Amino acid sequence: MSLAKKNLSRLLLITAFSAPLVFYPNLSDFANLPQRVFLETTGILLALTWLANQSSNNALPLQRLPFFTWPLLAFIGWALCTVVFALNPYETWKIGRLWLTAILFFFLTQQLTVSSPQRRQVLTALFTAAFLVAILGISQHLFGLSSIPQIAPPSANFANKNMAVHFIVLLFPIGGFLFLTTEKNTTAWTTSLMLSLIVVYLIYTQTRAGWLAVTCQCLLFTILSKTARVNFASFWSIQKKWALFTGLLIVLTMTNIGPAGFTPGYEAVGRRVASNASVQIRFAIWADTLTLIQQHPLLGVGLGNLKVYFPSVQKESISLYTQYLKDAHNDYLQIWAELGLVGLTLFACLIGSLGVFLFKTLKNFTGDLPKTLEFQAMGLSLMGVGINALFCFPLERIIPLFTIMVMLGLLASLARDKGTDKPIHVPKRFPAYAGIVLLVFAPIIVADNLKTIAANHFCLKTSIATVENNWKDVIDNGTKGLYFQPNDVTPHSYIGPAYLALGNYNEALPHLLTMLEKFPYNYITLLNTGTAYYGLRDYHKAQQYFAQTVQIAPIDGAAHDQLGKAYCQLKEYPKAIEEFNEAIQLDPKKKSLYLYNLGLVERERGHVPKAIKAFEQAIAANSKFALPHRELAIIYLQLKHDQTRAGYHARLFQELSQSPGGSHQ
Repeated sequence: MSLAKKNLSRLLLITAFSAPLVFYPNLSDFANLPQRVFLETTGILLALTWLANQSSNNALPLQRLPFFTWPLLAFIGWALCTVVFALNPYETWKIGRLWLTAILFFFLTQQLTVSSPQRRQVLTALFTAAFLVAILGISQHLFGLSSIPQIAPPSANFANKNMAVHFIVLLFPIGGFLFLTTEKNTTAWTTSLMLSLIVVYLIYTQTRAGWLAVTCQCLLFTILSKTARVNFASFWSIQKKWALFTGLLIVLTMTNIGPAGFTPGYEAVGRRVASNASVQIRFAIWADTLTLIQQHPLLGVGLGNLKVYFPSVQKESISLYTQYLKDAHNDYLQIWAELGLVGLTLFACLIGSLGVFLFKTLKNFTGDLPKTLEFQAMGLSLMGVGINALFCFPLERIIPLFTIMVMLGLLASLARDKGTDKPIHVPKRFPAYAGIVLLVFAPIIVADNLKTIAANHFCLKTSIATVENNWKDVIDNGTKGLYFQPNDVTPHSYIGPAYLALGNYNEALPHLLTMLEKFPYNYITLLNTGTAYYGLRDYHKAQQYFAQTVQIAPIDGAAHDQLGKAYCQLKEYPKAIEEFNEAIQLDPKKKSLYLYNLGLVERERGHVPKAIKAFEQAIAANSKFALPHRELAIIYLQLKHDQTRAGYHARLFQELSQSPGGSHQ
């Protein structure tokens, strides 16, 4: 092997090992974004080096592509084409960039791995990375390791445990292959230990989709082995049996250990299997996604744009309207919703062609047990992540995509071992031209990545400042984020409310309206926009935006209350009363505030007895609420001429106003 080719193979190995371990804590997206930037950078470096060697001495001939490459390219090509009609092209490009980065490694992997030892090295690098992810996750679960941020622990360095499980599921069968086919006892013991700890981490995550995927992988492997009557006797040794037995003991022991010490593991697993809350939520999300599919059946809404349209169809999952849902939690439904029937058909062609490729190639390895196991392991890995995709979104994250594409490249390389196709020796000028084009775009991509990282850093600071109600910092950091990434409208959703909190309605409106251009169904932004127009006394526009808010989130009492206040200003009192009564029914916790607003309307209409009743009910609902006492004092003084009651309520209003929380709801 030439020195240049060795260096390329080493860089591929370093990338495969390092990418899953990358994170950068000073970002809002501290896992997926750094991993994508790392892979994009190393991918460009690999491609440039490979093209340079190809054009200089033809040392690296072009390996023929497997036939499933063409439906793969067609599917990704269509996904990128949806940017033409996507309401938010920036979101399309965000996901499309992940897919382009991953497919680059598909081409590079199959070109750079041309032998069984090379493939094994790549698989070992990935499996070792999965083991280190598992160790990190176990440390977080048992010892409370907090140096790495987490959203849903134990997530290792993936922010969310479900994202880590995607990667673990992909590499679990690879560990089995490496264990069975190794000839060294030390390697067998090491691999068995690594596999056992990966299983322990999988159990600790309490991720049922991951459990299902691994179970199906084991069952299918057993079925394939029995059907083909595979004889594993040549692979087994006494040392391997003891190593496997020790690994099982580790799993059984650590399953019963938790942060507080001994905890029966079967009880936790049983409770998790029996729980159905997350299942019901997913069913609700899927039902609403199907509604979106019905509205845009052929072309879809555009790659990455499900998050844009989803609030407009939320009926079953309306209880989640305050969450910013980005994914359908089912990649197949998400593909259909975003890419339409065209994209789903192309994806089905890809899956079908890949299935045919796997079946045909596997037949060629009859009698060659090591390569059969290698092929089966990667096939089971892909099947496992396919099962995971039924309940989550591995195709929206770079590491699962990268691992899938690397395995597809390795499968193509493995298939060539029994093939007769010879490499293509293209003229030197073609890789030279391709290298020049890539060299021109490389600085642009690197500069854009630096800007994206800077923007994401300020996004984190903006979020923290929002939680702290530090509105000046929200505006400053959000503005800086927009400077580095003006196509991302997310900072506007922070800056606008910050200006609202400061009472600067004119300053808030441009940011809120800009956000609504790309996310027209965003509940919070619609509510804030109505609030800004209300503050500017443009009650007609305020009523329009509040009405849209109620349409999207009909179970939110605050939205009905705001709409009622707008109707009151427009002197449409019956509608205002209807909205306040709806708010009272929907949000009993804020009942006193809504009753107070209802009392104001009734007094405005001249219905004094009804107003008094509403204010008294508001006081009964919250005895520390001061404002109803003020209104009752005014009514009894000016309309009822009852000095005693007026003085009583005036005194209570003064006392409560001076106490914490008394003057406000």
